[in-house]
Amino acid sequence: MAAGQLFYDAFPRPLSATGLTLPLGYYNFYLSGTSTPAPIYQDSALTTPYPAIALPFLSSNQLFDATQADATGTFSPMFMNPNLIYRVQLYSVAGQLIEDVDPYVPALPGFGNGPITLNAQGEVTIAPPNSGGSGVTLTIFPRSGAQALRLVGLAAGNPILTINNAVSVGANTATFSATNKPGSGTTAPTKWLPIVADGTTFYLPLWT
Repeated sequence: MAAGQLFYDAFPRPLSATGLTLPLGYYNFYLSGTSTPAPIYQDSALTTPYPAIALPFLSSNQLFDATQADATGTFSPMFMNPNLIYRVQLYSVAGQLIEDVDPYVPALPGFGNGPITLNAQGEVTIAPPNSGGSGVTLTIFPRSGAQALRLVGLAAGNPILTINNAVSVGANTATFSATNKPGSGTTAPTKWLPIVADGTTFYLPLWT
């Protein structure tokens, strides 16, 4: 099984709508879009689930995959199965529903000017950086003898790169001479690289 995703919303201690901690409060976990309990684990290896408990204010006859805070409002570490999409509820000890998040999208911890997020579908988004720096959102340096970035497509002819809101149309027709490329000046492109720009697929010529 994949390594567990630490449930970061419990750290620091969650707060009520008025900014107070929630002593003996509860987190409750369901499968997204349902009221079916979803397991939550005590360890990152996902080998020891938290035991199901009864939430007294919901039903005395039903057990839930939930955890309870201590008297200070502090929860023990909780790990989520990254292969599941969760619905997460936060309750006070009196049964007041503080949050009901569905689907719950865990944040990917990161450092820098803007947050890095990882949603339940595994899609990573990097927010624009704040002003004052270089203005470059992502810089990748290769190690010696390696490449900085590798893109692996699904099949030949399928675009692997999408660029939106960046391409422009020139006022004049551009012409190119094949003599300014490496190798023979009379050969045709060996392959074509498809990219999507503003919803249209274009093909970049590739010479060997």
